[in-house]
Amino acid sequence: MGNSEITATGQEQSVHDVVLRMLADDQDIDADARNWVLEALAEVEGNTDGTQASPAPTYLSTISVVGFRGIGRQARLDLHPTPGLMVVSGRNGSGKSSFAEALELALTGTSYRWHNKAALWEEAWRNLHHPEPCAIRVGFTAEGVGTFTVGMEWKAGAELTDRTSWTQTGSDQRLPGTADLGWSRPLELWRPILSYEELGRLFDGGPSALYDALSKLLGLEVLTDAEKWLGAQIKLTKTARDRADAERKELVKALSGSDDDRAQRAVTLLRKRGGAPIDEVLALATGSDDEGQRVVAALRALTQIEVPSLDDVETTATRLRSARETVDNAAHTLADNAAQRIDVLSAALQLHEHAGDLECPLCGEGRLDGEWATRTRTAIAETEESLREYRSAQGELAQARSAAVRLTTLAGMLASVPGVDLPRMADYNAAVDAARARPDGDTELAAHIEATLIVVIGAAEAARAEAEQALHAREDEWAPLAARLAAWVNVEQEARKFDGTLNAITAAKRWVTDRSKPFRNQRLESIAAQARKIWRLLRQESNVDLGEITLQGTATHRKAVLSGSVDGEPTKALPVMSQGELHALALALFLPRATSANSPFRFIVLDDPIQAMDPAKIDGFVQVLGEVAKTHQVIVFSHDDRLASVIRETGVDARMVEVVRETGSKVTARDNVNPARRTVSDVFAVVKDDGLPDEIRARVVPGLFRMAVEAAAKQAFYAKQSLAGRPRIDAEQAWASAKKTSSRLALAIHGDPGADLTGWLDAKRERRNTLRLCNAVHGAARGVSKDEARDLERTVETLLALR
Repeated sequence: MGNSEITATGQEQSVHDVVLRMLADDQDIDADARNWVLEALAEVEGNTDGTQASPAPTYLSTISVVGFRGIGRQARLDLHPTPGLMVVSGRNGSGKSSFAEALELALTGTSYRWHNKAALWEEAWRNLHHPEPCAIRVGFTAEGVGTFTVGMEWKAGAELTDRTSWTQTGSDQRLPGTADLGWSRPLELWRPILSYEELGRLFDGGPSALYDALSKLLGLEVLTDAEKWLGAQIKLTKTARDRADAERKELVKALSGSDDDRAQRAVTLLRKRGGAPIDEVLALATGSDDEGQRVVAALRALTQIEVPSLDDVETTATRLRSARETVDNAAHTLADNAAQRIDVLSAALQLHEHAGDLECPLCGEGRLDGEWATRTRTAIAETEESLREYRSAQGELAQARSAAVRLTTLAGMLASVPGVDLPRMADYNAAVDAARARPDGDTELAAHIEATLIVVIGAAEAARAEAEQALHAREDEWAPLAARLAAWVNVEQEARKFDGTLNAITAAKRWVTDRSKPFRNQRLESIAAQARKIWRLLRQESNVDLGEITLQGTATHRKAVLSGSVDGEPTKALPVMSQGELHALALALFLPRATSANSPFRFIVLDDPIQAMDPAKIDGFVQVLGEVAKTHQVIVFSHDDRLASVIRETGVDARMVEVVRETGSKVTARDNVNPARRTVSDVFAVVKDDGLPDEIRARVVPGLFRMAVEAAAKQAFYAKQSLAGRPRIDAEQAWASAKKTSSRLALAIHGDPGADLTGWLDAKRERRNTLRLCNAVHGAARGVSKDEARDLERTVETLLALR
């Protein structure tokens, strides 16, 4: 596998630049929405150091610690600031992880191992044996810049957070803090440090936490932050709109409970699609709408119904009756006088005409003569006066009758008022209708108007009261509703001022969201592809294969989905993985981003990454480290000797350093030579030690010979098995089954614990002599010489060279 398959080799276009390109290519986005997208990008970019860091590659050169964690007096770990693999090993409690924690604290200001353990670490971060002074120094080299140091120190009695940090380039003056390095954003995007705790917690937070972690690894917070910023702007801008909509809903509810026709019209207006017509709503609220004015005018007219008064009715009826009686009396009187006078005068005149002057035949006393003629003329005059009186009475009767008829027509019929229930109006109209049904006779008419118009007057009073009540009810019930409606108009008008802006921001957020989904997974795919290749190396002996890695959903529905298969059957990857597999997967996801070509960090630091890995995965892990080390400085802290053993056995080029802790928290870093060679050195030391009693030498030397030979044989055997592509677990089982030194030599040389070693032993004199001393007992090794120690050395080197 070439290194391009594991580490990034080309510059990755920034998310900001990609979004700008997508904006430029999109001809459909509204200009206002486009401007809001640009403003969001400017805002969130302003909160970061940008995704593009300094191109100068930076390596680690030293880590120096004093008085911190497990390190007392000053201890220094020298690192080679160049691509390559370095393993820093040491038992638990040796102080090796204190170097890693010091580096992480100096770079990031915290330690992932301390996460959620604040109270505990407040008490234990200073070294118990040597708490003062307390300081950290981390040396770096950067191409084109040279060497520089990041320091952190604490005064006596200071708390963990009460510290002073600084940066110094060469011999220049120290600058406070680390801001001038511009690493704040790069440390978020391309964090070069990964601890065992972080490996274990990557998947603890569930799909949403993994989503966030991957988004950060991909540098996609720009999109997420832009969405959040636009969402916040929507919330701010939408305040007026939300208020108007909420009040409109409450107003519709209140109006729906009213029987007022204006309330119903208001509900119809408020529910109109596309928004309520403000002018119509306002006219309705203020009563300036045509229909509302007509209803109010009609009700007010009803409160002023004109009908005859009781006095008018009584006077008219009395007048009519009197006129009728006068006419009747005048007619009767006129009729009686006229008949008598006509009869008498006619007879007398005839008699006078025939007989001349003579005595009155009726009374016998008067004479029908000239005087009589005069009197006759007077009678005629009186008769004419009676006729005039009769005619006058007839005229008065006609007028009285007209007045009575006019009273019945004075009360007009009432028209209904739209939307207003007025049951008394029907009673009134019925009374008016009855009053207008006039009889023919004058006396009957007088009685009719008295009977019916009194009813009309009462009905009119009831109708007026009803109209008045309806008018007041409308005003009393409608007034508060109208006030609320008018107030809502003001709120709605204010909201509409921001509707255009709100629509533009909403469109901008939708644009970012819609393009984020495919872009996230497009950006993720390159890392996912590298992760799958790394996983194939790390998954040795695992039945789980890694498939697609996708980011789905947004906000509270966001999740990372890792698909996979078990023995070819599709499944979700995470639920079926063991702890070791999860750690391996976390590494597979971490390494591609940490090795991004955009990152200024050309170093990767892993603290105890193999704790939960089985031997097969360690083999794959070493292969991955070897590839990464071609382009990056890889530093692995490990308390597990399995890593160093696999590196030696597979022949991977690596520098091995051992951290040793002595009494009083004295920590020393030294080269960790090959175990077999180290044991050979111990043999030379024993041989050269003249003060060592022979008896002790005789007891110690065989064991040392055996340890050296078996260590070399084991490394040779494992290396040959690895090169042959055989599973490590098989090699371990074979080695454990071979109990004797000769059997283990046979495994290393021939691959068979029962193979004959005669040829190999006889090929070189030192080989058989060395095996003899390995098996020496009870004083047989009492006289071991330097030459025999050299025989051991040559035999060990021969074994280590086997492939």
